Amino acid sequence: MSLPPLTADASITGSRGRSRPSTYFDELLARITKAGRRIGFVERDYRIAGRPVRLRCMGPAPVATLTRAFAHLVSHPVDEPMLTVYLSDGGVVDLPPFPWDLPNNTPPAGSEQETGPLVYVRDERVDGLFHLAGASLSMIDHASRVAVLWTASPERVPSYERAAPLRAILDWWGRDHGWHVVHAGAVGTEKGGVLLVGKAGSGKSTAVLACLGSGLWYAGDDGVAVGEGPVPLVHSLYCTAKLEPGHLRRALPHLTALLEGSEESYQGKRMFFLDRRLSAELSQGFPLRAVLLPRVTGAERSTTRLVSSATGLLALAPSTLFQLPGARQDRLRHMADVLRRVPVHVLELGSDLATVAPAIRAVLADATR
Repeated sequence: MSLPPLTADASITGSRGRSRPSTYFDELLARITKAGRRIGFVERDYRIAGRPVRLRCMGPAPVATLTRAFAHLVSHPVDEPMLTVYLSDGGVVDLPPFPWDLPNNTPPAGSEQETGPLVYVRDERVDGLFHLAGASLSMIDHASRVAVLWTASPERVPSYERAAPLRAILDWWGRDHGWHVVHAGAVGTEKGGVLLVGKAGSGKSTAVLACLGSGLWYAGDDGVAVGEGPVPLVHSLYCTAKLEPGHLRRALPHLTALLEGSEESYQGKRMFFLDRRLSAELSQGFPLRAVLLPRVTGAERSTTRLVSSATGLLALAPSTLFQLPGARQDRLRHMADVLRRVPVHVLELGSDLATVAPAIRAVLADATR
């Protein structure tokens, strides 16, 4: 299988002295905690992948821009969260001098590109990712279970961070607990659900949104966590969805109200959150029973057909590896193991989208017999 290169221009491992990622993390965290003593933190608590997570926001701006996607995962505070993430920005904290070589084609801060040059760094304690296109920095210290998300400006947080905040941090943290973030949507019930996997334009988001109102719960649009085990568990991360508005109006007209208050996303898509209008249809997760590969067809009704786990891996692995840095072999092994444990089907999407949910229910019924 041919895999695309990591979307990074530099990958720095085990650097020495000031350029050690752990040294850089410690200096950045010291700056954030010092500023926090002056202006205070706003705390929000969530349960992500079944574990307590605390976000410590420097003022109201990060709360408004970076926590909405977790609204369906709000939880009561605990004495000792298993992960604490500091959310900061260039308005209150300057980054320490960057000790690594940067690519020459650094785009302007605040650019809304979702792809672009990245610098990935790691050592025995810390993983870090500097996203040059949107001027954001994600780092986690595995030893202390503390992470930082820094963005250049509180007014211009990149859309990819608003839609799927902490994606890299959650994936690195999940690696310590037996799960990974994968590029997939997910719908299901408490008894089990499916991953919908495919590249842009495959119909993945359309299929997920077509299930709203059908009794199948929504767990994600294009990013969920999947755990290991005899029956892998799907964990919802975000209540965000993205779709091109013209397509939404044509294909799913009953959902056009979701466009009210939606935000610009990427390549003509709009980003909207499902927590207010459709909170009863949001799930925190379920057992994984099958993987579906959506394909747009000219037929009227949606149907499914079995394919091999290798076909599923070819659909899932490239985009997942492309989006997230580090541990590529471990991530590939994890995806291959998951796909060996559940059946993989092609979901032939018909023009009558009301037939999508029944087709998925039929797959679930067969998988749980």
